[in-house]
Amino acid sequence: MQTLFCKLCTIDHLYSAWNIIKTKNAVGGIDKMTILDFDNNLSGNLKQLQKELQTKEWLPNPYLRIEIKKNETEKRKLGLLTIKDKIVQQAIKILIEPRFERLFLNNSYGYRPDKGHLKAIKRAMSEINMRKNLWVAQLDIDNYFDTINHEILFKRLKPMVNDDEVLRLIDLSTKMGVVDVNKKWTDITEGVPQGAILSPLLSNFYLHSFDQFITTKTNSYIRYADDFIFLSEDEEIIRELVIKSSTFLKERLLLQLNEPIINEVSIGIEFLGIKLQKKKISITEIKQTRLIESIEMLNIQHGTFSSKILQKLDSIRRYYAQILPQEYLIPLDKALAERIVTLIRTNTIEFRNKKHIIQELNKIPFFSAEANLARKEKIDEWSGLYMDIKRKSNEKDDNNILEKNKKLINKRKREYLKKENEGTELVVSSYGVFIGKSNKGIILKQKGKVVSDSPSTALKHITVMTKGVSISSDAINYCMDNKIPIDFFDYTGKHYASILAPISVQKTLWQMQANLSSTRKIYLSTQIITGKLKNQLNLIKYFHKYHKTDIGLYQIYESVSSQLSDIIKKIKDIALTESNYKEILMGYEAQGAILYWNYIRQLLLDDGIDFKSRERKGAIDLLNSLLNYGYAIIYARIWQAVLKAKLNPSIGYLHAYQQGKPTLVYDIIELFRAQAVDRIVISLVQKREPLSMSNHLLSDDTKKLLVQNILERIHRYEKYRSQNIRFSEIIKEQIRDISLYIIGETNIFKPYIAKW
Repeated sequence: MQTLFCKLCTIDHLYSAWNIIKTKNAVGGIDKMTILDFDNNLSGNLKQLQKELQTKEWLPNPYLRIEIKKNETEKRKLGLLTIKDKIVQQAIKILIEPRFERLFLNNSYGYRPDKGHLKAIKRAMSEINMRKNLWVAQLDIDNYFDTINHEILFKRLKPMVNDDEVLRLIDLSTKMGVVDVNKKWTDITEGVPQGAILSPLLSNFYLHSFDQFITTKTNSYIRYADDFIFLSEDEEIIRELVIKSSTFLKERLLLQLNEPIINEVSIGIEFLGIKLQKKKISITEIKQTRLIESIEMLNIQHGTFSSKILQKLDSIRRYYAQILPQEYLIPLDKALAERIVTLIRTNTIEFRNKKHIIQELNKIPFFSAEANLARKEKIDEWSGLYMDIKRKSNEKDDNNILEKNKKLINKRKREYLKKENEGTELVVSSYGVFIGKSNKGIILKQKGKVVSDSPSTALKHITVMTKGVSISSDAINYCMDNKIPIDFFDYTGKHYASILAPISVQKTLWQMQANLSSTRKIYLSTQIITGKLKNQLNLIKYFHKYHKTDIGLYQIYESVSSQLSDIIKKIKDIALTESNYKEILMGYEAQGAILYWNYIRQLLLDDGIDFKSRERKGAIDLLNSLLNYGYAIIYARIWQAVLKAKLNPSIGYLHAYQQGKPTLVYDIIELFRAQAVDRIVISLVQKREPLSMSNHLLSDDTKKLLVQNILERIHRYEKYRSQNIRFSEIIKEQIRDISLYIIGETNIFKPYIAKW
């Protein structure tokens, strides 16, 4: 007689398991192998897997840990398997599941053939309506999948499987460790990984003894995974069952119940996302809102509806459309129709022709019977809308010569705006350069030879980035007469000096700045932190929009953007006082920074770039060194603009006072870091520009490239309050607005928020 293990190792059996995995279009794991990759060499891959099993050399890869949003406050941790490991687990499941099914009781509905949520809900409604049950208790186990005891599980599993090698493979699959996207390993000492193919079967088996125990007390019991309900006509019986359940789970299975919910049946209870009452099935308003929010996530990418969102909508249809009355499904279809119309209006150009858009619209799942019956009419209506918009667009194009000319003129305008900027910045980065004055303006010499002669009408700023540079008093006098500041940076990028005209340090606003009221300090600080967080969020949205994402990055994007939005809302609503506002606001800023840099780390990792964490002082890695150097350049510009606005750089409101430190500059730079520096540095790294380090410092060529790109950024024009102005002017405008707020000429300060 062929053993279980021998059956497992046959090519036919492995092929059957593969077909199931392929049909599910499963996502791969840590090795990044996809279904398509495996299929391209199917025969060879299956034979190799068979050999590894037969020789007992098969060793699964660790699970790849990802997190998805469970609800507003919790996340569900999933473990992704590689395709090969999925096949092995599926092959084992095919062999052993029939044995377990003969054992399991009818009260268990989760993760079982011919069971499922629909039958669980129907059974619950039958218990409510067909029996004299007046009371219902809803219970669930705290952190169930992660707290299953291995010793108890495998002690009970051994007689069921009755094949030492298959049992060893199950044990190996269950206890294999988990790694995150940074390859950090975590041991599994208890629990079964959510996302593993064998986990649902093992989790049901673990609770089988509990099912047996409860059914000796009552038959009005329905369990779906770790969610279950009891029903009875007597409240006391319900409460006793809850106590007995808690005791059994704690003592026999080492599991802990969450706080139970006990209600009268007439009031109803929520079970598996559905609200159950006598003669009535519904969903809560909160649940309906969340479903509509899922529908509103539908988008178009490269002329096709997002397959990920379509899958989510189809799962909503399969789950809820079979259970809910039509009155709850019609609003979902209404929200879907509104979303589709919006997408057609805003993405008309994405579709090639009418046939293309009809093909895409046919992928859309409808929820209610009414919408499904009218499906053809709706698709005709939407494709007709597309044709109307396209026709009007074509008519507009036919009569749009002036608009085309305007675009051509703007293109030429952008070229000359860039040329206009070319002479405004003078960057001195070579050792031994002399900065002097000629009849034309500023002149650079090296070893007696002229190396640069800038026209005096263009030059706006001089930056010295190296040692061994000298400057004549005539050159300094010329720069001060023409309001040309000179900034000095050391080899690490630290800004250590500036030369400014004396008029820049008049103290006209310093007294008012120092005496600003508590209320106005708190308001200004709150606006600055809110602006910083919004600019970080918008940069994340910008990268997400233009970056091809994998499932890991997509999940992190959703999580981080949601949590950053929540922090921004909290700041808006929180009550602050003179004594606590700095600590609270900087605490929220720190939370936002962790989320922001976590996304950036994953974004770069997605491009094969290893960025471990954000480091400020003493950074020796390339990316952090680039960031710190870039911040220093912006820091110097803000410091000068603060002085020109007659403000004291050392009187800040957000950062704690530090002797001799320009805390107001530290405050203001928070608004501009993400858009002025982070965006530039990340783009340079992603583009694989020639960036390098030497002795833990940026190389001279790397500094030049970074400075060039940041200067281009700060001289670039962008839309700001209905005007096209340079980014450098936006910085000055923001500081001017702060000075007006400080002297009381205005009661509001609107922080700069970058578009994405």
